[in-house]
Amino acid sequence: MSQSDRGVVDLPGAGVPADNGLSSLGLIMQLGGTLFTAAVGIYILSQVMITATLGRYAGGDGLVLWTLVGGAICVARSLLHRSAGNGLLYKQLTPSGDTASPLGPMKRYIAFGLVASALLAAILDWKFGMTHKAALAFGLGLAAWPAVLGGMLLSGRFRSYEVEIPLAEDKGFESAAVLMTLMGLCGVFATGAGLVLFMRMGGQALQGVNALIIITTIVLFVRSCLHAHAGISGLRETSIDRSVELANRYANFGVISSFCAGGAILMFFMTVAFSFFSVVPIAGLCWMLMAWPLIVRRFFADRQFVDLLGNGETVHRRAPDAGLTGLGWFLLAHSMYSAVNIIPTILGTEAAGRELGIVAMAFNPHSGAISIWWDVVVWVLQAWAGFELVRMSPLHRIIGTLYGVGAAAITVYTTWPELKAMNFDGAAGGKFVLYAFLAIGLLLPIATTLLVNRNLAPTARARYRSAATP
Repeated sequence: MSQSDRGVVDLPGAGVPADNGLSSLGLIMQLGGTLFTAAVGIYILSQVMITATLGRYAGGDGLVLWTLVGGAICVARSLLHRSAGNGLLYKQLTPSGDTASPLGPMKRYIAFGLVASALLAAILDWKFGMTHKAALAFGLGLAAWPAVLGGMLLSGRFRSYEVEIPLAEDKGFESAAVLMTLMGLCGVFATGAGLVLFMRMGGQALQGVNALIIITTIVLFVRSCLHAHAGISGLRETSIDRSVELANRYANFGVISSFCAGGAILMFFMTVAFSFFSVVPIAGLCWMLMAWPLIVRRFFADRQFVDLLGNGETVHRRAPDAGLTGLGWFLLAHSMYSAVNIIPTILGTEAAGRELGIVAMAFNPHSGAISIWWDVVVWVLQAWAGFELVRMSPLHRIIGTLYGVGAAAITVYTTWPELKAMNFDGAAGGKFVLYAFLAIGLLLPIATTLLVNRNLAPTARARYRSAATP
């Protein structure tokens, strides 16, 4: 069937792509589900191995079972999270062979996510000694993301996608480029800070097994540069051929670099103080490093296959949102995951988030040195900006700019006392690392400000050039 025979796709709204940005939401949910599955899986396996070896659990023998039960619930939720992302991107089949609804996996995730949040809150209250209020706050934080997705479904915004989600005008490439740019630049700053730290250490850093860690950091830095380059290319190229090529180059190098990094870290532990326990986190780290490159490679390969089926007739046009709905879903998802630490703050039980250690570190990107309520202000602005960008409302540019400028100012304000207290002296180079974290904290607000204020006219973009006829 030629492109002219397919009819006109009803757009969900002015400035909104045909798929309502669901391709970028699918990418985000795939990545989040994979990372959380790996992280929780590492924790569960570690606890099982410790228990089997020592015959006890550090927190008390009675907590072993409930730790495993809670972890199993988290893994199941994360797997459904990833499945929901797959459903938004790729066609799924029912056991009878029919095409399944692309929204079916998301509905299952929403239902299970809300139930799992309640169960985890009950376990923390009943077995781990957390206060009723703190457990409730933590449960509400976990329920925030599935609740938002459920609200979107109930609003009827995605009602027309029950049978099929149409491809965006640009096949979702520009939204994917926005995500790749943001995550790639975060990787550049993080690994770059590590390289600067090693340079500050001087020649002693190159001695012995430390060279393995340096090599790993260099490989990951190159990978992040390729990642950011591919994303930026997708934002600025008139023809998408080059951007697709760069995305595939990053994906291929990303898979190879994941194995290289895991092998180098394994050799480091084998040289220093190898333990069988160290195999589990290293394997999990490799899995997490490979997740995004594999997701990107499959995404672009699937879209290219659609072009091949079109016999060269497919014409790409810049999506009317210029990838901003992808940015909106990213902001909204990040703000809802941050609710794990923010909602306990609002309810006056901010200690609940800190009791969970790494959870608080992962979901609280700001310093909070002056007042943790500044985090709440940033959280509200981020969620608001994400919501407006997903809908591409008339206020999306104003609210996006408000979030970008406000969050950047608050981030500098809350970290300024720590910046002034540090100096450049000392081999540790702590100030460089702090600057790197500050840069990462400023990246999302600044990028949002720049992206929402771009003035780009929609342009037709041919995917393939046909060979000249003799």
